[in-house]
Amino acid sequence: MTKKERVRAMIEGKPIDYLPSQLDLLPRRKERLCEELRISDDELEKWAENHIFYVYPLCAAEYYSSGSVADWERLHFAVARNLVQYDEKLGVIFDNWGVGWKINPNGVWPYVHPLAGRASLRDFSPPDPTIAGIFDHVEEDLPQKRNDVYIVGLQHILLFERAWTLVGYESFMEKLITDLPFVEELLDMITEYNVQLAYRFVALGVDAVRTGDDYGCQLGLQMHPTLWRRLFKPRLEKIWRVYRENGVVVMHHSCGDVRLIIEDMLDIGLQVLHPVQPHAMPLEELAQKFGNQLVFYGGIDTQRLLPFGTPQEVKEAVRRCIETLGKHGKYIIAPSQEIMNEVPTENILALVEAIREYRRVNEGWVSLEKLPLRRTC
Repeated sequence: MTKKERVRAMIEGKPIDYLPSQLDLLPRRKERLCEELRISDDELEKWAENHIFYVYPLCAAEYYSSGSVADWERLHFAVARNLVQYDEKLGVIFDNWGVGWKINPNGVWPYVHPLAGRASLRDFSPPDPTIAGIFDHVEEDLPQKRNDVYIVGLQHILLFERAWTLVGYESFMEKLITDLPFVEELLDMITEYNVQLAYRFVALGVDAVRTGDDYGCQLGLQMHPTLWRRLFKPRLEKIWRVYRENGVVVMHHSCGDVRLIIEDMLDIGLQVLHPVQPHAMPLEELAQKFGNQLVFYGGIDTQRLLPFGTPQEVKEAVRRCIETLGKHGKYIIAPSQEIMNEVPTENILALVEAIREYRRVNEGWVSLEKLPLRRTC
């Protein structure tokens, strides 16, 4: 099977030879790992046996705000096409909504909120979702990748996160209680933009789109589920309908504990849930309740295990995730977030070794063979 065929068959519940996997690293950590292994970026993708190639619009500046060499190149590419703006003095990239993202090697940092302090949306207009050039950066790579790997569009900072990055987090959370007309007007504007952006992804020919909105935190939802169902569920359904009607798989990223709304998301078309953080949601409970309906994507802890655990603990966690989340054969083996800058190399090596050891399917999840990993550092 090609990697694309394997992922597609797994999502459809068809037989596969082994579970697909994906290792995403923060750009700075990826640069350093390439240096340690003495391989190129493309060689690292092959070494990790990644199954997914991500595509995102250049107007979404949060995807390249780390300050890595590759991100600087992407930034200059986007600025040259007038898709984002860069304030060198502040070290801030302004996306097409006017949100400013601070250059930060440890993760995205929304720094400037253009609607902060505003009581109305008068004189504020959304960006143009039809603007040319937003996928120029993948024109060469996409045709080469299309036949081998699974193409996933990234449409993060979707509804809730877009709203609060515009207004400011505390202010937006207050408005959820004190000014629902403002909130609904803003969310309608954001929804219409994302519906049009969804059609751009469809036209690009992606296999799936991973929308992103962090509805959860460590101990539960960031708002009452009744409020989420009123404000976000119908708007999310409107965006996802574009994908479902055009045969594009719906993935969704939400950090934290979202158990109270998983049924709701399934009702409106969710097929793949990412990133499945084990310190927020019990893996066994998820597998028992939703393992037949939902593909899990993630689950290997990046909060404590990968940065602070031992290589053996990493291997045991990989085995547990495969046996638990992969019990029904619907699982993309992956860390629960990007591999962060502080994760030691020996734990990354153990992660790859364990995935190769435990990923095979044979009447349940067992280790059939241990494939040796040639270490180059």
